[in-house]
Amino acid sequence: MAMDGGIDIGDELVDDGTNFIGIVPTFITPNYLTLFRLYEKIELAGEKGVYRFRCLFKDTTSIPDTTLVRMLSAWDCLYIHKQDMGGYDRYLKENLHIILASEGIEIDKRAMLFTEICFEMIQGVMKNNFGLPKPGAETYGKLKALMSEAIGGVSELNFLKGLATLIGHDYESCTHSIRVGWLMAIFVNANPDLFGVSGKSGLEKLVVEVAVMGFLHDIGKSKIPSHIINKKGRLSNTEYVAIQAHTAYSVGLLFDLNLPKHVMEGILYHHENEDGSGYPCGLKGKEIPLFAKLCHIADVFDALALSSELPYKTAKTPYQSLVIMAGKNPNLDVLQQMEKEVSEPSDTPVVHGAENEENSDIKRLEYELRMNREAQKRVEVRMRLRDKGMAHCFDTELLKRFVMTLNRSRSFELSTLFFKN
Repeated sequence: MAMDGGIDIGDELVDDGTNFIGIVPTFITPNYLTLFRLYEKIELAGEKGVYRFRCLFKDTTSIPDTTLVRMLSAWDCLYIHKQDMGGYDRYLKENLHIILASEGIEIDKRAMLFTEICFEMIQGVMKNNFGLPKPGAETYGKLKALMSEAIGGVSELNFLKGLATLIGHDYESCTHSIRVGWLMAIFVNANPDLFGVSGKSGLEKLVVEVAVMGFLHDIGKSKIPSHIINKKGRLSNTEYVAIQAHTAYSVGLLFDLNLPKHVMEGILYHHENEDGSGYPCGLKGKEIPLFAKLCHIADVFDALALSSELPYKTAKTPYQSLVIMAGKNPNLDVLQQMEKEVSEPSDTPVVHGAENEENSDIKRLEYELRMNREAQKRVEVRMRLRDKGMAHCFDTELLKRFVMTLNRSRSFELSTLFFKN
């Protein structure tokens, strides 16, 4: 794989550093070194701003893992070429939960890695979904400070262990939670008048709290069976009911962290709908806490517009997503009835069997198959109906503010945050 100038990526490379990404070597598990190459950065005498990058561990097959671990610990920082970042990203996806929970790695380094991942993810969202320019050093500094406050505010160890559990169970749920925390933070930062806070310190504290709420709002999904969380198709009615338990699980997992009451309420009630058709308690209107309403909006917007496209989910632009969220559903009565069927399932009637079949076991199996097919059709109809309009789910004025915030690109820059770099 040749580089510009004909230099192979496996050899020493002279570069100004723009083609290399720095990483913490102790994050690396030796048996993954075949996915990417690590480089040592050496300053060139008399050459300002130019470095020699020397490839290490070109052949690791003959080196014991224990020796590789000891060798990696000799560097504070090593580098990966941009062309190898795909392999490194794959490594992180498969091992991030292990890294964040590892007591053998300093907690500040684990927190730093999580911050870097958050920044890169948000950077991608800003560029790919909103066409915004790459955020500069000031924005990164503000985000890093926000993340530091959020992690430290919960207790670094508990925060990272909780996220490690969720990542190990479902990586996509964690990346979704990171984006929801970011959306909530920029909204509160841009709309302090809605929350009755005064002064820089009050706003800063609230921004941190809603970021924490977003990061942890789905942590209860770690208690949902993996085959449901990672299902490639649409959820059945039974699976949909099982998923609904995640809000209560989240509160249970976070109970001992002494989070503020409004943070816990936001996490518990973030799936309540304005018309009372949500869960877990069927709250409506003013019964739903403000932060739960905000979390619900950010959660649904991310699921529609920013999450990865799946076999059962067509990709939507932010504009298309907001049109769905703000639209009045023309079939609302039918949708509400179908949602009620899910939350209050009736007993399956007894059927004597399929026609032209005498074996009772086969009759029952054929009947169950027909019933499952019918249930799946109803799930698909319910989802199609939902996409015709979801205005009944949200606080109208809060959703309008959310749209206005998204339209102000400077909100995304986080440059108005009060955190020090």
